[in-house]
Order: sequence, then structure tokens, then C-alpha cells
Amino acid sequence: MSRAPSTLAHLQRWMQIVVTHPSGAGAGIRSSAANALLPRATRNIETVVMPSRSQSSIDRLGIYAHMYYARLIEVMTEEYPTTRRILGDEAFERSCRRYIERHPSTERTLQRLSAGFPAFLTRHLPAGRRSVLAIDVARIERAMEDVFDAPLGVPLEHGQVATIGPEEWVRLRVQPSPALRLLKLRTPANDYMNAARGGRRARVPRPRSSHVVVYRYRYQVYRRTLDGAQFALLSAMHDGKPLAAAVRLALRHSRGEPARLAARLGGWFRDWTAAGMLQVPGRPSRYRGRRGSAPRPARR
Repeated sequence: MSRAPSTLAHLQRWMQIVVTHPSGAGAGIRSSAANALLPRATRNIETVVMPSRSQSSIDRLGIYAHMYYARLIEVMTEEYPTTRRILGDEAFERSCRRYIERHPSTERTLQRLSAGFPAFLTRHLPAGRRSVLAIDVARIERAMEDVFDAPLGVPLEHGQVATIGPEEWVRLRVQPSPALRLLKLRTPANDYMNAARGGRRARVPRPRSSHVVVYRYRYQVYRRTLDGAQFALLSAMHDGKPLAAAVRLALRHSRGEPARLAARLGGWFRDWTAAGMLQVPGRPSRYRGRRGSAPRPARR
């Protein structure tokens, strides 16, 4: 590829700068960063990259420059399908490109490439109901990616909860699974996603606060809408509060009706333990996403 002497490291770094430049390979060649590594390329690119019979040196580099952004946008499209639906194809791809320009991939894998995309949308989307919904949906879809690769704790069984004595509630801490995320949103975004992904007509809803839990169970990712008391209870347990203190916080969101909350608690814990949402405190995590030997979880 190169006719002039150069270290392989210099050439690799130069190539990376050129093909990842947001304004294209030609601008990348002329950039100060590339020129500091291979100044001769600015004067005569053919001393670094030979042309072919049908393409110039810059055309050949342009193929790689196009492929770089195309592949990363393809990854983000797979991760944020409902966000893309809300924004529209052109606006979504434009947002992805701007995000990648500001947050280029720096790791060996693309697992964390789009970790900051919801926050990026929050800063850069115009004001409006559609934008607010897109940001909330992006937060859910990012949480789905996070729990997809998160470790799993040792699940707490419902029979273990049933044996907890009254005196233990004051000091015992129960932890949500590491493969679980709690989201407080400004719109009923999960309801919108259910409609959109279920093939039903989905309209942009009016802003209304909602709470969502995203979790993994038996290699499948799920999401549920929670009411205020459920969200408060799970959040308090996540923060490390003892069960009694967590229940008191949930009571504040249950219209101050202890009897009503007590009647619901048993059902919640039965449901959450059946779904693997709670874990045995202090027990180490086991399977960690793609790095384990168990089947990879499916996303939903």
C-alpha cells in the first residue's frame, strides 16, 4: 500500500484518522492530525495509497470512510428501532452520524457505542412532544441493551420471601437483579412501544409521567410499566434500603393506605421472584451476557 518508508503504527493511525473524518476522506487527508503523521500524503496521496484502474486513491479511501459510518449507523439502527420510527429515517441517521462524530468508537467491540445516545438526543433534539417521546423510548431501548449484557445474580425464590420474619424486615436487604434497570419517564413510552412493536397504530402521546422496569429473565429481555408504589419499592431496594424502610417509601406512593399496600405486597413479590427480578443478597453474579457459555438472551 505504501511506497514511502513509514512505521506500520503511523500508517494505521493515519488510516483511522482519514476514514473516520466526519467530512470525508479528502478532508481527513488534509487534516492537521493526518498531516502530522504522514505529511507527504497531503502533497501526493498516491505515495501512500495507490490508485486502481477504475478508482483514484481518494475514491478508494472513500469506500472505507463510507463503510465506517454506514456500519456504525447500522448497529444503532438495530438497537433503536422504535426511536428511529419516531424520528423518521433521515432525522435518525443524521442524529446517529452527529453522535458518532462526537463520540467515536474507542473499544474493541460495539457494545457500548451508543451508551450516550439518549443523553445526546436530550441535548440536541428540538423541543416538542415527538422529541420527548423519542428520548424516553431511546432510554428504554438503551436499557434493553444494557440488561442484555449485564450479569445475573442468584435469583431469590418466593419461598425464601415467605419465610422472612417480622423482625428481619427491619434489617434485611433484598437486591434487584444486576440485569434490571428502573426508568422514570416523562411519557407513557412503554405503552407506545408495545403498540408500535405489536403492529398496532401508535400515536405520539401527551406528556405524562410513567415508570418502567427493564430486566432479563432466562436469556430474554422484558419491559414492564410500573405504578408509583412499585417503582418506589424497587428503587429503595436498589439503593440498599432494608425491606421495612423500602415498604415505608412505597406507602407514600400508595395513597397512604397500609392495608391496601399490604394486600398488594405479596402479589408483587410473588410476581417479581417468578420473573427473576430479585436476587439473594451478597451472592456473586453468575452468567455475564455474551462472555458466558449460556445461550445469549433474546431482546424483546
